[in-house]
Amino acid sequence: MTRGMFDFLQREPTYTGSDKDWYVELSHSTCFWYDLLLHPPEGFDTKQQITDYLKQLQSIVESQLDKRFIYFLAARKKLRFCVSKRPRYSFFGNNLIFYVEMGREKIRRKVTTKIFDAQTREPIKPPVEVSDRFITFHYTANHKVSMSIHDFLQSSGIEVGVNTEVHYIGYTKNPSERPINGAHRGLSDMLYRVSNEEYDFFVFYNLFKVLSIGMNPTAPINFCVANSMVDEIKVDEEGRIIEKALIKYFGAETQELNKKNEESELENSLERLAAKNNINSVAIHIEMDEPSELHRFFSRSVKPSDKHVFTCRIGNSGVEIIEGSVLAVPML
Repeated sequence: MTRGMFDFLQREPTYTGSDKDWYVELSHSTCFWYDLLLHPPEGFDTKQQITDYLKQLQSIVESQLDKRFIYFLAARKKLRFCVSKRPRYSFFGNNLIFYVEMGREKIRRKVTTKIFDAQTREPIKPPVEVSDRFITFHYTANHKVSMSIHDFLQSSGIEVGVNTEVHYIGYTKNPSERPINGAHRGLSDMLYRVSNEEYDFFVFYNLFKVLSIGMNPTAPINFCVANSMVDEIKVDEEGRIIEKALIKYFGAETQELNKKNEESELENSLERLAAKNNINSVAIHIEMDEPSELHRFFSRSVKPSDKHVFTCRIGNSGVEIIEGSVLAVPML
């Protein structure tokens, strides 16, 4: 599929005359631990690996429906494996027992989980070792697997009470270049404001699906169609609207300096959508298929949650954020 393959709808009065609302849903999220860019594990060029992956992802996105990446710069309490207490397996129950240390104070917590064979899904006990940042399983003499502490905890479904605070939201066409390659004010501000002794830093690259939901009172037909298929709103403006709405919702301190300009741009965009395209509101839904602490976002303005749903629209005093969405979204 290519972007705009249903653009004929832009010339259909039944569609253009409909009262419409946007429903914006998270469709893909890729996360990288910033520490791996600066301090890669010995023998691995993780920065180049991450860059190559992002270039490949960008190429795939551009060849299909074309999207813009909305990235979060975020932080969560520092987590490290406790190297002074070696991981071990329990005598009964096949449990792997290890310890993690949290934050500057290195508060220690005991954690248990099970390791399963990839084929049989039976619990196994491969030899295991840890450094402060990585855990390594030796499945055979020639087969070992290493994972960062954050990836391991997430993939194992282990929660230790550490959520992720959003400090900056941005927009890019080229994820391999922005924000991880070169100077970036938002990243610099976060690293300056937030203690690296207390927190780890992350970059989340998010892709959103935008549905245009409409109803024409003069015709017995309703619409629910992806904006990328109609291309009613071009890809750059689509991305900017999502970015500005998320900046407004999370209200991060790092973006306070440019708050008035961001809100002014969002207000102009929403007014233009309403006047030109009969799009009256933008509802945004952020939720992973498999919830985890790593994606349990919060900010100084928003409580931690696995699910964030809000509606952005023009009110009596300009742009307003309303918790939740009143849109009935058909199952696709």
